[in-house]
Amino acid sequence: MNTPHSDQPDNQIDAKLQAVAVALAAPPPWCDAWSKLTEASSDEERRAVYQAIRRNGTLPEEASFFLVSTLVDRIALQDADYALRSYEDRMKAIEEEYRLGEGGVWPAGAAPAGYEALRQKYYRAWDEVFARKLKECGEPEMARLFRHDKAQFNRLSDAGRRYFFGPESDAESLPAVWLRGLVEAVAGCIEADSAMGPLGYRYGEEDDLWQIDLYPTPVELLGGAVDGEVVDPGFTLDIEQFRGLFDRIDALAWQSLGFPFGEGPQMAVEGVYRGHHVFVQVLAYAPDDEEAGRRPDTIDSGVDR
Repeated sequence: MNTPHSDQPDNQIDAKLQAVAVALAAPPPWCDAWSKLTEASSDEERRAVYQAIRRNGTLPEEASFFLVSTLVDRIALQDADYALRSYEDRMKAIEEEYRLGEGGVWPAGAAPAGYEALRQKYYRAWDEVFARKLKECGEPEMARLFRHDKAQFNRLSDAGRRYFFGPESDAESLPAVWLRGLVEAVAGCIEADSAMGPLGYRYGEEDDLWQIDLYPTPVELLGGAVDGEVVDPGFTLDIEQFRGLFDRIDALAWQSLGFPFGEGPQMAVEGVYRGHHVFVQVLAYAPDDEEAGRRPDTIDSGVDR
């Protein structure tokens, strides 16, 4: 039996499907169509095969659910590019104006006016595109589940991903993915008490321990007697919410001065986050070489620059 030639992650899925087919007493009905897939096959062609696999019941429910939903997701992205372009362009313009770097996140109350509302509209628009595409592809029950019980939809999809990629998929293990999730989660625990830029972070890994420092970026004041002055923004960290982010906590501590390392007051936790051994510090102040993340005008009526 020939395994179809395809790119990541399709080749990992194909390897699993081949193992399933070989283990059966007779080739399953979908085997012939699946073996004809190549790297030149369209997403629509692959979707048709995955739906045949799902109808046949060869795989566990969550595995076939993942196959179909992830292909429809890929197809929906083509429609989303047009439907969501205006939202993406407007958010990008704000992010560039306020110097939000890649992976940056604004804590609660710190985002520029209108940005969070725009982001929520973007997510709702994407949900509508995806649900509509599920229905168009002949999966009305999937569409209904996505609309009315997204948590269960995600649980099925995540379980299916683990069936093909193991307990921790390649995508989930990439630092850019799970670190982004951690930064967003910590940002959700922070409430800005004054003008504040995006949450900055730095990280490194040694001996399977990830050290991640998160901090508020400095604010440069514009106008009047304080023009050009750089200040550290005030914020409140919800400790209980922060604790709840981790799979396991081995140590939790607050340090008042940061001596002898000079990092200033900080909350630190060592534990496990999404299967990764981490030492996370939420610093009161940014490192000395961090640039200003926001420039509020102290003269005009609250307009940021």
